[in-house]
Amino acid sequence: MDLGVKKRIMRILLLSLLILMFAENSAAEPARDDSRWELGVGVGALSIPDYRGSDQRRDYVAPIPYVRYSGKRLKVDREGGRYYFYDGKRVKLDLSATFNFPVDSERNTARQGMPGLGAILEAGPRLQWHLWESQDHRLRLRFGAPLRFAINLSKVSNEGLFFAPYVQVRYFTTLEMALSIGPMWASKKYHDYYYQVEQQYATAVRPAYDATAGYSGFRITLTASHRLNKRYWWGGFLRYDNLSGAAFVNSPLVKQTDAFMAGIVIAYVFKPVKQYYGGQE
Repeated sequence: MDLGVKKRIMRILLLSLLILMFAENSAAEPARDDSRWELGVGVGALSIPDYRGSDQRRDYVAPIPYVRYSGKRLKVDREGGRYYFYDGKRVKLDLSATFNFPVDSERNTARQGMPGLGAILEAGPRLQWHLWESQDHRLRLRFGAPLRFAINLSKVSNEGLFFAPYVQVRYFTTLEMALSIGPMWASKKYHDYYYQVEQQYATAVRPAYDATAGYSGFRITLTASHRLNKRYWWGGFLRYDNLSGAAFVNSPLVKQTDAFMAGIVIAYVFKPVKQYYGGQE
């Protein structure tokens, strides 16, 4: 298998995982009764910067799996994949994850001549606190605090810590929506991975730079999903990212301080489960 085919397969796999787990702030609620699988296939489209602060972006389109499962502790649904250590009525503690795509430095003007960035798995514990709920249960407010370890999948190495607390408003009708906002902080090692320029890679327009730990910007995320009927489902997100005042904002690799990201997926379900689609035909 040549390198080009391997890269395409990796991109498809990463897109699949990202679409399934990106929207940690998705509006879906896990089912609470028996443990059941729901399987399907779909197509997803994603548009994101090469990395936070890059002025270049990539668009991805690929087939992806649709998976939903509700066990006592393990949940896989439109809210992502997670394992609950504690699943109380108001306070929850789980293990969750998200992904960052790899970056080919030769395709990014700011990073040319530097090592590429590997795919990063960010995984760790997340505390969720349900703050308020309307009487009809349709409007909810919660606080989330994920602490994640960045694991470089290319080298199987630790690339630091990332902390991203958020406040989220969720609204449930036939169209499920969520709006989340929150700041971010990260360790020096995490910031160095993306924004450090070692002396050997410095040029006249890219001076050496050593990042520090601290504030990492803030983001606003809007997600929406809708089960059209027992066979078809769609979901998507729109995210605004702002790096103003971030600890690494003076890195020569930061070319812009804000950006939008967007993604959408449409899926066909092979094995519908009534508890998930509400009996809609």
